[in-house]
Amino acid sequence: MYADVVVLTYQAPEIDSYTYEVPKKLEGLIKSGQLVEVPFGKRNPIGLILETGNQKPETIKIKPINSIIFQMPILLSYQIKLLKWMAFYYHAPMVNCLEAIIPEIPKRLAGYQAIGLSGQYLRGEDAFERVDHSIPPTGGRTAGLLKGHLIASEKVSEQKRTSQTLVLVPSINLLPETLAKFPSAKNYAIYHSELKTTEKFTVWKKILEGRVDFVFGSRSAIFTPCPKLSKIIIFDEHDGAYKDERSPYFDTLTIAEKLMQITGAKLQIIDPSPKIATYFSHQKEIQIPKIKVPTTLVSMIDERNKGNKSAISDLLSSLIIKTVRQKGKVLLFLNKKRESGQVYCKACRFHEFAPKPPQVCPNCQSPDIYFNMLNIESLAATVHRLLPNAQINLIAEGTHYQLPTTNYPLPTIDIATASVFYRLSAQKYDLVAHILSDTTLNIADFTSGQKTLAQVSTLKNLAAKNGRLILQTYNPDHPILKNAAQNNYLSYFAQSLAERKALNFPPFALLIKLTIKGKDKETLEKKAQDLTQDLTQFPVSSFRFPVSILGPYESIFSAKVPSYNIILKHKLNTYSLIEREKARQNLEIYLQKVPRDFQITIEPANIN
Repeated sequence: MYADVVVLTYQAPEIDSYTYEVPKKLEGLIKSGQLVEVPFGKRNPIGLILETGNQKPETIKIKPINSIIFQMPILLSYQIKLLKWMAFYYHAPMVNCLEAIIPEIPKRLAGYQAIGLSGQYLRGEDAFERVDHSIPPTGGRTAGLLKGHLIASEKVSEQKRTSQTLVLVPSINLLPETLAKFPSAKNYAIYHSELKTTEKFTVWKKILEGRVDFVFGSRSAIFTPCPKLSKIIIFDEHDGAYKDERSPYFDTLTIAEKLMQITGAKLQIIDPSPKIATYFSHQKEIQIPKIKVPTTLVSMIDERNKGNKSAISDLLSSLIIKTVRQKGKVLLFLNKKRESGQVYCKACRFHEFAPKPPQVCPNCQSPDIYFNMLNIESLAATVHRLLPNAQINLIAEGTHYQLPTTNYPLPTIDIATASVFYRLSAQKYDLVAHILSDTTLNIADFTSGQKTLAQVSTLKNLAAKNGRLILQTYNPDHPILKNAAQNNYLSYFAQSLAERKALNFPPFALLIKLTIKGKDKETLEKKAQDLTQDLTQFPVSSFRFPVSILGPYESIFSAKVPSYNIILKHKLNTYSLIEREKARQNLEIYLQKVPRDFQITIEPANIN
């Protein structure tokens, strides 16, 4: 008897699995989805049984499996199907896909082999059960959320559930308020990447055994082993946190769509600003909640014309002072930490960030431009002059620090980048202001409007019940900003869909991004040009499918580490997963030509 094993160690990326012999004493015990120890060169790493069979492969020598580490399979049959599909669809090593799916193996578990060659049971599962039972009972629904404990009555039923619902949020700080929306969830598990290794494996096992009816978690929870999976609910699916940034670079919604195919589970998306392709494909499954926050667009052009050259408009200044005096909370959002300036052209109203003042407008070459240095620290200095006694907190890239001052009689003013969206303890503000709403709007990417709308929606969600949002902009008449302020998603969708159809972007095409990064720009550019030339040598017409190639071009976000991109576009009739799978298969001949030093991203979040 033989078994195909995915070995969890560094290996050649083109090999998905290795074949091992099943020793006689383990033949009745080996199952698909089990963790085993296998010989691999001079090492003895952990592997996962992909499938078993009786046919001996045509190789010189087949080594036997050392032992079974954990008797219970940690993957269900539908997850093994998903694993194989991920390796194909994302053109990624299967070991990378497996590492994305399963939790890290606890050292105390890996150190105890459950069943050795002698067939004798050792202490693996017993040790794991002790870890399981070490979790203390909790007294409330929100206690221990970030610890991943099962939270319910201290008299939780241990019977298997008849159905399981998976609920995903983009950030774990949203778990408490999300949990409150499901009062019927009496027996549930919390699963996310911030848990300790033993905690992850403990929760994984409870879900696998069918002892919970709801699973709440972040992106990684999409892979939890639900034997009775009946529904997947995704909150704020537009959030970039749902796109994995490591190989296989999977998209959470795409994984959910595949799970629907395999398991028959239903999908529900709750999102105030769905991505264009998502709404196009899943209109029936999407619920768009209305966030009723009074929103005002403030023209910074008018501010400049009347002599106000500050980053804070007169209206916002008065509102900050009023809110602070009423002991309210203020959030000033500026998605820019690094030192650089903003360029504004009075002639064509072009606006962008630049490291230094240009001589003329980069868009229309007019010399009639305005340049101002702006980042969260310079903004904090402006606020400090406005309210010298206020406590000012700067929140950026996971850090949280206070501007030095000696007197704190007034409430806090938070000045933050996008990191404020992912704080562990979410806060609500009486006044929220987007200091420069054009930040994402002017990015040269087909997703810029989508990201702008989503950013405004997220800021609205940070406003308190009677809060207010101010959007400062150099484009007060821009339809996307108007639609965002007025909660008019359908108008935005119709306009954006027409633009994407004309340019052949999703949902009218499947995109694959090929990226090469490094220190030497000339070398990178040469490699990107060589690959592009190699890809364009295919007689495209003979393949009978519509493919186009963009690039190579340098990424606009590659200031420190230069990178070049090439985009493969495959035209689609629909954006269904079946249609995308066919397109992905058609593009295999292209991907086979891509060298290893290129990163391959299927369905990229952006093209830069």
